[in-house]
Amino acid sequence: MKLILQIALGVFLGTMTAQLTIDRWHAHQEKTRTLETEKLRLKQDNIRKEQGERIRNLLLQGRQGSQQNAIKPPPDFIPDDAQKP
Repeated sequence: MKLILQIALGVFLGTMTAQLTIDRWHAHQEKTRTLETEKLRLKQDNIRKEQGERIRNLLLQGRQGSQQNAIKPPPDFIPDDAQKP
């Protein structure tokens, strides 16, 4: 009877230890996955910000270039639709 109790106690303790180990492993894996997801999200946010800055700079350069290349009328020029008969 004593041997059976020792075996039952050993099985119980072994099962409990295995379950606790598996639970800790799953918690560790979930934490790792969460950290990786957060890093990926931050990296994507940084990429979006950089792309937004590049687009903004290109638009500003395009506006400045179009303003510089625009034909400017002479200072005494009056458009036809502004003159009154």
